[in-house]
Amino acid sequence: MKITLVTPSLFCGGAERVVVSLAEGFQLQGHQVTVITGTEKDTDFYQLPPGVKRIALGIMGVSKNPLDAIKSNLQRVSALRKAIKLSEPDIVMAHLTETNILTVLATLKTKYPVLITEHCDPNLISYGKFWETLRRFVYPFATKLVSVSQGVEDYFTWLPKSKKEVVYNPFFVSKNASSEIEIPTGVHSDRKWIMSMGRLTNQKGFDILLKAFAKVAPRYPDWQLIILGEGELRRELEELKAELNLGEQVVLPGRVKNPFLLMERAQFFVMSSRFEGFPMAHGEAMLCGLPVIATDCPSGPRELVRDGVDGILIPNQDEVALTKAIERLITNPEEREHFAKSAPEVGTRFSLEKIIQGWTDLSQKAILEKHGRGGK
Repeated sequence: MKITLVTPSLFCGGAERVVVSLAEGFQLQGHQVTVITGTEKDTDFYQLPPGVKRIALGIMGVSKNPLDAIKSNLQRVSALRKAIKLSEPDIVMAHLTETNILTVLATLKTKYPVLITEHCDPNLISYGKFWETLRRFVYPFATKLVSVSQGVEDYFTWLPKSKKEVVYNPFFVSKNASSEIEIPTGVHSDRKWIMSMGRLTNQKGFDILLKAFAKVAPRYPDWQLIILGEGELRRELEELKAELNLGEQVVLPGRVKNPFLLMERAQFFVMSSRFEGFPMAHGEAMLCGLPVIATDCPSGPRELVRDGVDGILIPNQDEVALTKAIERLITNPEEREHFAKSAPEVGTRFSLEKIIQGWTDLSQKAILEKHGRGGK
């Protein structure tokens, strides 16, 4: 198959990691892959595998007013339509709400079947009234809506069942064995590490994590909490860290190209997200053999972390429960070892091969359905 993936960017984020993983997985199966991004290449954080064709449109931007927004989005639809036609796909796969909408509009009255993908629970994240209204109008024209977890799909009660499918994100770690581990400034290799990773946004709940860790940190000075990632809340989190007197026990190194070598040196992984879709960071940590403490968000973690088997699920936004769970794993190396033995099974449950096969099967059905309705 000739597969075209459409995504806003290849910037640092879970959905972008999924797109790169899918591109690699499809290519390994012998498919011809093109990736279209709305941004230019100079914003890339992730690199596509050699042999994957890239079309960078450079059409992203902030509109000055509603009229300018309409004009800009019409131009984006036109540019995207041309790029998709240039890639000559058998099927188009779009990712993230705004790009999903633009891609469906760009492929109206064409021969291309379109799979659109939602990565976050729409009950808990808003793109604004304009995009949410447009989503309800446009999504029914897609061949199929793919949700990355059952919790995400549960939102779309207004779409018929035949239009929906759940396909989980794949987990595999490319650590690059030739790479040497780079210890970020402030991280002490002679201490025990608790890892966390994600964009520094309200969604990820790092403020809750800092407050919970602050309650146990003084009793365990040989432990450090390392939060990998970057985002708009960096200053607020640094200020909160200082206010809680966490000092060198908490390090926020920013983005790291290869976090997995660091993860393998850690004792466990913890996330206090307010909401998720199907979190990549959790699964990747488990693949590295880390026990996971995760908040039981309305979607995502409960479909990934097996409470009492490879980690601990705690009530969402429960600071007290998070504090207790952190201290429980700090003081119980036997339980950490027990969880660590089961954690890498995530690589079997959600292997790249298994997930790619799910996408391939879905794509073949979508192509038959589109052509069967006279779409070619």
